[in-house]
Amino acid sequence: MTRIVLCANNIDELGGAQRVVHTLADGLQQRGHDVLVVGITPFEPAHRVSEHYPRRVLMSEVWPKKTTQNERVRAGLRAEAVAKMVDILKQGSNEPSVIITAQVWAMEILNDALAAVSPEVRARWSVIGQYHGSFAAAASGRDLARVVRSYDLVSVFTALTEEDAVAFAGAGLNNVRAMANPAAFWPDTVSDLTSPRPRTLLYLGRLSQEKGVDLLIDAWSLIADDHPDWTLTIVGDGPDGPALRAQPRDLAGADRITWQSATASPQELLLETDLLVLPSRTEGLPLVLVEAQACGVPVVATDCSSGVRQLVGQWGALVPRGESRELAQVLSRAMGDEAWRVRAGQHARQEMQRYRLDSVLDQWDKLLARVLL
Repeated sequence: MTRIVLCANNIDELGGAQRVVHTLADGLQQRGHDVLVVGITPFEPAHRVSEHYPRRVLMSEVWPKKTTQNERVRAGLRAEAVAKMVDILKQGSNEPSVIITAQVWAMEILNDALAAVSPEVRARWSVIGQYHGSFAAAASGRDLARVVRSYDLVSVFTALTEEDAVAFAGAGLNNVRAMANPAAFWPDTVSDLTSPRPRTLLYLGRLSQEKGVDLLIDAWSLIADDHPDWTLTIVGDGPDGPALRAQPRDLAGADRITWQSATASPQELLLETDLLVLPSRTEGLPLVLVEAQACGVPVVATDCSSGVRQLVGQWGALVPRGESRELAQVLSRAMGDEAWRVRAGQHARQEMQRYRLDSVLDQWDKLLARVLL
């Protein structure tokens, strides 16, 4: 049994990184490891998942956005987080242990904590650093410099795809390997794409600029009249929610757009879905594509990361990102071709087998054994 700490920026959001952390924690615990899940800051509204492992949140209140008035508050919360991380590092036996950081900020807090403990305590811990975005996304902003600086001394750095692993190694990181995200569930049945039910085009994700939901609404308005038996269902929450809900008021098909809040149980929705769309401007290895295709649902996605290309393959449909008219054309073809949807859904489910939890956990067990040598 190995003591494993999994750490994310927060552990109460319904985000992709958080779902991966909880899925891994549950699987590793079931395999006999001693697991602790740690969030740096609380998140509101909190979405608690069913869990069989202990958890801790380091900050006593939500990390505030930076202003000139709250610098002292932020400094105090960061110091609190580092001190509590130091306590975690000091606890337990002298047996070798592993800490897995899922996000860059969590790694930065851990680095400060490691610098504050004795060499003996530091030597007990092997660190596996993860990045849940694509290399292209990191390189397009400030994340790449933070990643290279923060993960410089980790035992292993994991990227989401082989393509990204090569790119991160080229940027200067050592001990880089690819590690895919696991599916949180694997259904026994699949969506019945030939049933006489009304047809559903589903978006499932965060309502924020990088997810491209504005492009999806524009695309829908161009094709809705050609597909009167279809409804667009948008499921999620986020900062752009109010603006996005207002966007389609004067557009075609606005009366056939339904909105739902984020859900912790996407399986039920996916099993009633005929086509999933991912219109993102940037992504990593999105779980929603894995889980939709595990349910036999075909996908249309923008070509925004190596992870998306890997998951869509030759069986789904890729669209250039940022192009609402091309997205509309591809969606319209998919919505009008039931035979393609059935073939694509069947092929997709077969391809997603390698993302099943047990398969990914086997890879994690090998990696853990390697870093503990």
